[in-house]
Amino acid sequence: MAEPFVPSLPQTRVFPMGRIKRERMLPVRGSVLVQNGGRVGSLDVVAKADTLGHLRPIPLARYLHTTEADLSKYLVRNTGDPVQQRDLIASRPELFGALRRVYRAPAAGRIAALQGAWLTLDLADKPFELPALYRGTIVNVVQRLGVVIEATGALAQGVWGAGGECYGVLKKMVNAPDQILEESKVDLSARGVILVAGGITEAALARAAQERAAGIVVGGLPPRLREVVKALNLPTLVTDGFGATAMSAPFYELLSSHDGDEAIVNTFGGSPSTTRPEVFIPLLATGGDASIAPRPLIAQVGATIRVIGGKHLGATGKIVNIPTMARNLESGISAWGAEIELGSGDRIFEPWENLELIG
Repeated sequence: MAEPFVPSLPQTRVFPMGRIKRERMLPVRGSVLVQNGGRVGSLDVVAKADTLGHLRPIPLARYLHTTEADLSKYLVRNTGDPVQQRDLIASRPELFGALRRVYRAPAAGRIAALQGAWLTLDLADKPFELPALYRGTIVNVVQRLGVVIEATGALAQGVWGAGGECYGVLKKMVNAPDQILEESKVDLSARGVILVAGGITEAALARAAQERAAGIVVGGLPPRLREVVKALNLPTLVTDGFGATAMSAPFYELLSSHDGDEAIVNTFGGSPSTTRPEVFIPLLATGGDASIAPRPLIAQVGATIRVIGGKHLGATGKIVNIPTMARNLESGISAWGAEIELGSGDRIFEPWENLELIG
């Protein structure tokens, strides 16, 4: 009997309990503040660094009412000297010494250069502090760069995200996975929480930013709102796709079951440990068993599948049969695939290239 052709499928992880490892790294070299084996909370600072400064040119000769040729003799600091906010940099006597015209450092930094009538200051920004974000245990310290955290909890990966990362309490804003969040439903109670909905309007997005919501998780997002999300700098994660796309059942069921629990949204992705934007709900918010590990995903009968192409785009269901022969599609093309039973009870055949594993 011929064996069915089963390729390696893309995967989206959505599981109620599992152990993950995530890197938390500084943008520049700095100091790591924790040690291996230490427990950290989501808001604990694990590393910090002095961020890159910015140059500010100062028309110092004009400020002191002097000439370019005489400017250097009024300086009380030299090029390269560090300065703190309000430190004296230059002083010029007036009215036969009765008064002095002075210039003080506007912020901490150093004197970068004196060129002609201009002084250039290299002003330091505030130190960058890196929060753990993931509640868990430090399992590796990368000297001067960051840490690796092992955490246990529920995880849901999205398809797109922007706006950075956030920590807050999940708040389900709709009663169905295809329901759109309207502006009228966003009020003061949104402050500091992560809003969950099937979709969202532009007005509701703006109101959520105004009310200082911590973040947003939606099933679908109109393509025109991508730039709006980026401009608002509000952490926003899309679970299923762009357009009139409802939130798939596995996402909606998982997030609904944790309504009121603390969670994090990380939209960055792209690092070795965070390849996709994700929502993570730590163990202490779920009260689950820390020994449970996420099961591997295999394309087999009974596996949960999502359609990522064709006329059934976005539908989810279970594999009920994997034919041993390729089938002819409506287009006349012959393709290998699987028979899927959708949540509605309908049974369809989809080519493998239109499917991904989810779970």
